[in-house]
Amino acid sequence: MKPDTPALFEYGILTEDSDIRAHVSGANQTIYVFQTKRGVQAIETHQPPIVYGYQPGVEGPTSSGWLVQPHWIEDLRRVRFASWSGWADLAKPLSTSAKGALAVQCVTQAMKLGRFPVWFDAIEDTRDYVQLAGTDMLVFVKKRVQVKCDYTAGDKPLGSGNLYLQKAERNPLKRI
Repeated sequence: MKPDTPALFEYGILTEDSDIRAHVSGANQTIYVFQTKRGVQAIETHQPPIVYGYQPGVEGPTSSGWLVQPHWIEDLRRVRFASWSGWADLAKPLSTSAKGALAVQCVTQAMKLGRFPVWFDAIEDTRDYVQLAGTDMLVFVKKRVQVKCDYTAGDKPLGSGNLYLQKAERNPLKRI
């Protein structure tokens, strides 16, 4: 980077407070869903090199991260979602924020349709009065989901063969 290029701030998979990540790939019309800790494990195990991301019209890198092959991430789920009506909009030349908002809409729709995988804890409730009332299990779900528009991500031939797991970015949370 040139000396006058703004610094990248640590802001990504290693610093976020998420349980689940959803990478929305317009190239494959697929949502790649995995537990955040599994993505971190893939980075630690395979140690891919740091690569830089760029945005049109912006000088210098705007992010850094790792290109991680989907099969490196244990228990990664592919939610093929060709029926989502927003794919054409996601393909348009939009700002990063606009594409991110569309990715959130995609994931929200998949959740509402029961298509989005969630890892959660459950126990059998053995209390007789609960069992007699028709309840066999108690499910505990409070998960934080990080959604990323990773447009070219995912399986070849349509995708790049990788997911981009961000480490740092130039302007996280509009800090500068």
